[in-house]
Amino acid sequence: FCKYHPDDFLPCLSSWFYADFPLIGSVENLNVTLHTVRKINFCVLWDAKTGFTVPSHLISYAGVVFCQTRIGNETVKSPLYIVAVVGYKIYDLTLTPTQVRLSVGERLVLSCTATTELNVGIEFNWTHSGQALVKVHLAVNTDVNHFLRYSYVSRFHVFSEKPFIDMKEPWTKVWEVNVGDQTSIQIPVKYLAYPEPSFKWLKNGLPLKHDYKIKQRSDALIIRGVSEMDAGNYTMVLTNKITKEEQRRSFQLLVNVPPHIIEKEVAVDTDIYPYGSSPTLRCTTSGIPTPAQIHWQWMSKDDCPESEVQLEDCTSWKDINNSTGHNPVERIFSHTDHTQKKIVSSLKIQKAETHALYRCTAANKAGEDSRIIFFHVTRGLELTLSPSDEPLEEDDVTLRCKADRLIYGNLAWYRVNNVSESEQVAAVQPCRSLALQPTPLSQAVLCDTKDANMTLVLPLPSVSTQDEGLYACQVENIKTKERTCLLRRLSLKGLEAARILTNLTDQKVNVSATVKLICDAAGTPNPTVVWTKNNQTVEEGSGVILSQNNYVLTIQRVKKEDSGLYTCTACNRRGCDASQALLTTEGVEEKTNVELIVPIGSVVIAMFFWLLIVFVIRGRKRPNGGDLKTGYLSMILDSEDMPMDEQCERLTYDANKWEFPRDRLKLGEPLGRGAFGQVVEAAAFGIEKATTCTTVAVKMLKEGATASEYRALMSELKILIHIGHHLNVVNLLGACTKPGGPLMVIVEYCKHGNLSSYLKSKRGEYSPYKRWASAEEDVKSSDEDHLTMEDLICYSFQVAKGMEFLSSRKCIHRDLAARNILLSENNVVKICDFGLARDVYKDPDYVRKGDARLPLKWMAPETIFDRVYTTQSDVWSFGVLLWEIFSLGASPYPGVCIDESFCRRLKEGTRMRPPEYATTEIYQTMLDCWLDRPTDRPTFAELVEHLGNLLQASAQQDGKDYIPLTAGEAEGTPVTPDPRNPYSQPQSGQILETQLHYDNAPSLGSSERCSRPLSVKTFEDIPVERSSVMEGHTDSGMSFSPEEVKALDQQLPITPNFSQLLRCKSKESLASESSNQTSGYQSGYHSDDTDTPIYANEEVIMKHKMLKKPPLPKTVDKFNAEIRYSTPPV
Repeated sequence: FCKYHPDDFLPCLSSWFYADFPLIGSVENLNVTLHTVRKINFCVLWDAKTGFTVPSHLISYAGVVFCQTRIGNETVKSPLYIVAVVGYKIYDLTLTPTQVRLSVGERLVLSCTATTELNVGIEFNWTHSGQALVKVHLAVNTDVNHFLRYSYVSRFHVFSEKPFIDMKEPWTKVWEVNVGDQTSIQIPVKYLAYPEPSFKWLKNGLPLKHDYKIKQRSDALIIRGVSEMDAGNYTMVLTNKITKEEQRRSFQLLVNVPPHIIEKEVAVDTDIYPYGSSPTLRCTTSGIPTPAQIHWQWMSKDDCPESEVQLEDCTSWKDINNSTGHNPVERIFSHTDHTQKKIVSSLKIQKAETHALYRCTAANKAGEDSRIIFFHVTRGLELTLSPSDEPLEEDDVTLRCKADRLIYGNLAWYRVNNVSESEQVAAVQPCRSLALQPTPLSQAVLCDTKDANMTLVLPLPSVSTQDEGLYACQVENIKTKERTCLLRRLSLKGLEAARILTNLTDQKVNVSATVKLICDAAGTPNPTVVWTKNNQTVEEGSGVILSQNNYVLTIQRVKKEDSGLYTCTACNRRGCDASQALLTTEGVEEKTNVELIVPIGSVVIAMFFWLLIVFVIRGRKRPNGGDLKTGYLSMILDSEDMPMDEQCERLTYDANKWEFPRDRLKLGEPLGRGAFGQVVEAAAFGIEKATTCTTVAVKMLKEGATASEYRALMSELKILIHIGHHLNVVNLLGACTKPGGPLMVIVEYCKHGNLSSYLKSKRGEYSPYKRWASAEEDVKSSDEDHLTMEDLICYSFQVAKGMEFLSSRKCIHRDLAARNILLSENNVVKICDFGLARDVYKDPDYVRKGDARLPLKWMAPETIFDRVYTTQSDVWSFGVLLWEIFSLGASPYPGVCIDESFCRRLKEGTRMRPPEYATTEIYQTMLDCWLDRPTDRPTFAELVEHLGNLLQASAQQDGKDYIPLTAGEAEGTPVTPDPRNPYSQPQSGQILETQLHYDNAPSLGSSERCSRPLSVKTFEDIPVERSSVMEGHTDSGMSFSPEEVKALDQQLPITPNFSQLLRCKSKESLASESSNQTSGYQSGYHSDDTDTPIYANEEVIMKHKMLKKPPLPKTVDKFNAEIRYSTPPV
């Protein structure tokens, strides 16, 4: 090779795309290769005159290059060349600061920064006002490719001649840093001043101490290795040296510290707890800010090994709630100590049953920390002896020593020397205090199972007296190496041949009598007894009973063929013994069997024909959807296409959603009992929240319940699930249906009990309006202690809301009454149905009708006579419920005998008198609910709207629009007008305005409703002609056979005995004083006819002094009277 240039550097290349390496040679056509520091994968060509031509983009990777070739057997190398790549691009040029204000004498420093590519040669030229400046210093930073040239000038323009300090705005007032995120923090300070001020830093108002971690400068505070102790308020104080002027800037440094669980440093990795104990796992964590809570999780020990290296790979953690946790969890409770910035969370285990892993995790904005607890459950040491605690000679005896493998190891069996049989020894004691044999018993076998325990078995086949003595199982504690011995004394019972203690004696018995033969035998082991009669083995059969391990032979209804020689033989391993007795019968054998068979057979045949007749009758007339069993399920599904049994079968029960563990349910006092079921108060842990205990009501069957009763309660459970949740219905919370315990339905608990009892208890505390408390009284207690008209309307409205919801779910209640309405907190009423918990055989509200007991007072006529249950029959019951509410819990139809006359008069149109505390509007609502035709009655949606309007008016006017309907008004006694009242005598054609309002709804929700009569016949307190009450019932009960009901239906007159009628849209009318509201359902009705003013002045009820108006006394002459209610003017 020829050396092209005397230097080792290639000349600067002007070509941008290609570069020539002048590695020329004197011989052409050689195979020359180019060698570089980094291998070049591109193909390059060599020419003897020019050398290598290489693409320019590969040159920066070349570094040092040379070429090599072979001539013959000789390898020839060229000299080394260094390839240096020099750039020329300038990307950016900046001058800082762009603007500055200085005082006389201060130094000006300007920086000119150029951003270029690598290896660019730059020359800086400084000018000012067209004049070149002095020579400047050049500083080069090749790492970032920034070239800095600083110019130092002794003087510059004068901007200010007076001393000043100016701290620039704005500044960051709060600095927040997390411990561990960064090694240091710098808080900058910007200011302008002349002359240069003195500075000092304060922390929390005190001078900041000098520390190797903290660097205090006039333009910044730098803190290295930020920790919790560095948090605080920092203040920079600048002081002018001439004027002593001070300016301050304060900064708050917040240091967030990740949570740290303290138990990780002091607690052991594995916590060992005895089986059945109730331990408490605790995690205490500190951090800034204090973690909001500690989250608990669990995992089965089989899902993750104990090695800490592999714990991060375990991802099967599950949250702890009321159904998980592996071990039953009683509760989780936490306590926060804000002063020490820590929180303590405790996990209370109800019962330690199995091994598990628990993890507590605490987190805040700075990070999180967790602790894993290996929860190990041990049963301790256990030593057992089999086949019994008192083995016999020649038995195969086995001693088993069981120990927890996590605690103990090196199990061995020994015999203990020098211990007498009479000496009492402790069951567990240190082995060093015992005289053990030198070597362990070799026949011991270790059963190393996969569970947490290991068992060392010592077999002793066919034991004899030589094997008696004291045996010790030695175990060694893995951590302390302490050896403990479990002791068991082996004492054998000697064998004893079987013997008869008392011989049998001959007996003479009468025919049909009962005889008992006792074989009193003893021996070791207990002998086996065999009975024979005349050398034939006696076996159990009809009238022959062998009891007490065949020791007693009993013969019932002795017959002549039972006579003979009876022998009892007792045998065991050592021998046998026998005893005999002769049994002789006396007397003539009576035909007892025949005498019993004839009457029993007659009864069976009669029952068969009776059942056949019943099935035929039921087959001819299949019961409709409303003809269902009463006494189990009052609330049914409304379906015309499918019987109830099939409906309930199609409803599903989701155990994953509704099943509740029985062990988390603590039953308390009974709330109600009945013939078939009961309702008890209970405490349920975790039924609503994982860590709370809720008082609930549990509906369950009594002991000995039949399968049909079980199916009925299960059907009710499915119906409650189908119905869903509503505020005014007693809602389902859960159920216990799994085997291992009784069927239990868990529902909401209402502490005030049923509405009927509650209203009765408040009769002495009723006031039609709110009692406004004085300054000395507690308003809250005043509202709670007294019952008002607004409360009664509110109860009615809520029941209507609940029934509207039930009807929307296609459900019929069938037993809507105040006893089935519960009152919860905050005056919330809930519809319930404790049909299984009510003893309908003892409740006078339920009347026997055939095989069932029915609440006749609450039943609609179509239900009594035709056994038809619909939503509109529930509307009738709702009207009776209104009567109960506004009579404060009185029994409906007071003084009326519930007999055939009652049912006949009910179907004729006779209705109850208005209750004592009802307004005209409320009583009109009751009458609308008691219309004969079900389709004429309002729907629950209309009742909700109407009662809602009444409730709103009551809340707005505090009860001033509601006047109790007194006895005199009910019977049509005219009210004496007050001449001082301008509304007591309205002029002709004048309409009463704000003092008297009438609803003018065109209909009650149905365009096909019939005319409304002007008067209503009512039941009297004492009937004119008393009918006999059926035997065995109260005044509220009676029994009807199907034939009696049919006959009663035929006796009813065709035309109801109403008074003179006026055309209107409902069968019953009442002048009503309404609120200012208008609704789709209004209890009053205005006739559209124009000829109605003749009734305009009848029974006008005024509101003058209404709150002080007492009810009129009851009169004697009020039998067979008709109450007339006129239609108000339009």
